[in-house]
Amino acid sequence: MRRSVGALAIAMVYVVPATAQTLSQRVQTTDGRVEIVYASRPVACGDGRSYIGHVFGHTVAGTGVYQRNSGWPERPCLPGPIRLEATVLDGEITHLRAYVGPLATDVAGARTIEVPAREAASWLGQLVASGRSPVAGEAVLPLVLADAPDPWPLLLRVARDDDRPRAVRTDALFWLGNGVIDHLGLDDRASETPDDEMRSQAVFVLSQRPRDESVPELVEIARANKHASARRAAIFWLGQSGDARAADTFAELLGTR
Repeated sequence: MRRSVGALAIAMVYVVPATAQTLSQRVQTTDGRVEIVYASRPVACGDGRSYIGHVFGHTVAGTGVYQRNSGWPERPCLPGPIRLEATVLDGEITHLRAYVGPLATDVAGARTIEVPAREAASWLGQLVASGRSPVAGEAVLPLVLADAPDPWPLLLRVARDDDRPRAVRTDALFWLGNGVIDHLGLDDRASETPDDEMRSQAVFVLSQRPRDESVPELVEIARANKHASARRAAIFWLGQSGDARAADTFAELLGTR
């Protein structure tokens, strides 16, 4: 009898309830596909299968990012939670893919984990800050999409960290730029004129010049140009530049360091 009680006590030490496990532990304990479901930003939408819309003025499909009003896609963009599909092999996450919109009902063989958006964002932030590439880069978009506090301070640290893979820093800088545009209220295109289109095009042409010439001018336009269209374009192309000066400018415009 004593032996049985002792064995039970030992077993209880090693049985950890799912609610006591971290999300990382819950995801990585089973090989195969795992779906993490959590709330998205209220403005985000999608079809639950192939594209995500209203991500700071962009539509995201696969590995492509499409500007608003590009004429694609035509399918309904519906609100809904994020369904983040993780592929796990030997306890290691090898791929992440995010969906927004109606939850799919035909994802065979996937284990579903529903968590608060803050918990998902905390886990994704750890992947972005210290995970291996390319998964760290794939974690940036689902982090930005989460209905949680803005991730800009974390993404600023990543964008400035020379020890992080270049691709991860590039992804962080790209979405930082879009966060700055949203923060400054520069994304309203309803009243734009042909002159605004010309200003945006002129900023694009500037962005194609060598960095030593283009980045300082883009920084000045982003900081203080009187035309919202020009500032927005300058911020966008700074986000594409991969230049450390872009991160410093974004920190200034966001009011954070």
